[in-house]
Amino acid sequence: MYIKTRGQRKLLYRSKWVRKGAADNTHGYAKPYKVWSLPADTLELPAELSAILTMEERVFVDANVCAPARLEVETVRKNEVDPIWRLEEAERLALEAARCSERGVVPDGKVAAVQSALLKVKTMSAFKSQLPPADEATSASQAKTDPMREALKAIQTARDAVLAGRYGNAPLEGVRSTQTYKLWSEIFDVVGGADGNSLMRALQTRGFAKTRGK
Repeated sequence: MYIKTRGQRKLLYRSKWVRKGAADNTHGYAKPYKVWSLPADTLELPAELSAILTMEERVFVDANVCAPARLEVETVRKNEVDPIWRLEEAERLALEAARCSERGVVPDGKVAAVQSALLKVKTMSAFKSQLPPADEATSASQAKTDPMREALKAIQTARDAVLAGRYGNAPLEGVRSTQTYKLWSEIFDVVGGADGNSLMRALQTRGFAKTRGK
């Protein structure tokens, strides 16, 4: 199968082999015949056409007719909201206007109007200037995340999981050898242990928690 373009239509052709002597011909040749005619902007194969094509022919027609049409639609859709494309076109037209102005000058107001319109375009540098400084942005991000509050939530979640039976019941003997007990011991040491690496010690150092005997 092959395709011919005629205006805004795509003509699909197959060829049939005419053997030597079949029609008083002195040699065999391929005789083309039209199978179908499609608009050039066809996005999907019509069911009637798809039914008479082989799998290979459907793939061929889709790749050479429908896929380019779909790409064109997608390009138009993107261009409808794409400021870069518009600015590229504006640049091209402005350069054409500059060349044409050599044969006839342009009123100042026309150029001023274009310049005024360009000033309304939101640029990357203008966007960055509206962002808070890096240290302020970091502080804001840190303010949103409170480690102690996150720790509280984690402990509450763990408590609920224990009560819901996530870890089952402790054995009658050998409790200290279970993984659950070992984890609890580590949590206890980190939160309220007597060594200097616990959260309680850190809070005492900063004056948020009282030290025994003081």
